[in-house]
Amino acid sequence: MKARRLCGAALAAVALFFGSCKDKSGPQEPYLTTDPAEVLPLEAGAANGTVTVSTNQPVWNFAVEEGKAWCTASRSGNTLTVQADFNRAEAERTAVITLTAGTQDQNDRVTRTVTVRQAGTVNRAAQLLDRAAYYEKYPTDLTAGTAGKITVASSAIPLYFYGWGSDKDYTFSLDFPAAGTKSFRRAILSYRMGGMNGGPNDWDYTTQIFVRDKTTGGWYELTRAITPYGGSFGATWEKTFYMDVTEYLPMLAGTTEFRIYFDGDWGGPASTGKRHTVTLTFDLYEGEPERNTVWTAKVYDSHENDNTGYRRWGYGFSGENDIEGQKRLGERTFTVPAGVKNIEMKVTFTGYGHDQGRFPDRTGYATRNCAEFDRNTYTVTLNGTSAAYPGIIFVECGGNYSQAGTYNLDRANFCPGNPAIVHYWRLIDVPQDGGQMTLNLDLERFISEFSGPKANDGVASYFIEADLFGFDK
Repeated sequence: MKARRLCGAALAAVALFFGSCKDKSGPQEPYLTTDPAEVLPLEAGAANGTVTVSTNQPVWNFAVEEGKAWCTASRSGNTLTVQADFNRAEAERTAVITLTAGTQDQNDRVTRTVTVRQAGTVNRAAQLLDRAAYYEKYPTDLTAGTAGKITVASSAIPLYFYGWGSDKDYTFSLDFPAAGTKSFRRAILSYRMGGMNGGPNDWDYTTQIFVRDKTTGGWYELTRAITPYGGSFGATWEKTFYMDVTEYLPMLAGTTEFRIYFDGDWGGPASTGKRHTVTLTFDLYEGEPERNTVWTAKVYDSHENDNTGYRRWGYGFSGENDIEGQKRLGERTFTVPAGVKNIEMKVTFTGYGHDQGRFPDRTGYATRNCAEFDRNTYTVTLNGTSAAYPGIIFVECGGNYSQAGTYNLDRANFCPGNPAIVHYWRLIDVPQDGGQMTLNLDLERFISEFSGPKANDGVASYFIEADLFGFDK
């Protein structure tokens, strides 16, 4: 009777682990099966898939192959959910997930593997390059084999709010070797953050460094960085980051003008309070260049036609204030000179504001302080064709170095005490021997909670710079 009651009344509960009632004199063979059984295929874009696990063992677990950061997994009940990020390469990639059922002290543990196979992207319009935005140590691998080095450096420049408008930016000049006197194959910028009057300021502010192109007279953003929360740092604190700025070499010749925009510290030039500083050091390495920059062009510059009163574009409004309007993130047409063989586009978005508006195309999504703390994407469109994947405006700041404030919260490319992440896109099907092309960048749709871009300092907004660099190879 007891045996019948167990098989009849408790069959549903026991079947999960044992499948069916067995004669105790003959123990059941342990099993572990998965559906799909061997390969889980995923598309090239951001994708997820599920694996259904069946086993007669009381416990099961999984492990993703080491070194496959693009592939993650999580389990719930008898389902394993697999998540892959965008595959921007043209070749497919794989990761092996190993599943094991049974406890550590069992001799009859069973193991199965499922291979996650993600398709390669069929690149179109533009391809995001695997190029570091900055380096946390001096990139000696980029400078090996050079004949000599010339160093040009600024003093430590105090950072404070210089005034409204680009004509109020801090300006200075540095003297580089005259154009044509030497040949350089590499340029590395050392960006030193520091402090004065006892150390750096308490708050995280945006710093933009621009260099003037002598050919066109235009200003190009050399780099952007966010100051640290400096409250726990003393007078001797400093931190240096390194950038490859080789594409700017034609601008770094002779007497060269620079400009700095800084959006905080309103103490004025004579303040004795703690203050951030920046020091720029350029190392120019002699030798034959791998390629030459022969053309530059501005795509977007958010201090032009700004709608917030700041050097950024408010987000989520319609009409003349629309960030997607022709004045701001509208389509641009360029005539590419003959001799330009390849073009790269440098794009930098950083978000600001605590707007609790909504993303109408994200079903069930709760806005998380757009734009500073919310994830967003933008799409690159070249000659009417969009890239196969978007650019992602977000940085995971969990590994950030210790500071006084909320330094480790993920942000929209706004990690305190770090340079901004830069995206380098290679444009595909560039017109050869002269010709025209059109470019457009589009953000996801957003509707602000505010009545207009100047209604509140918490309005969602972005600092945006996008520039083109044309090369002879």
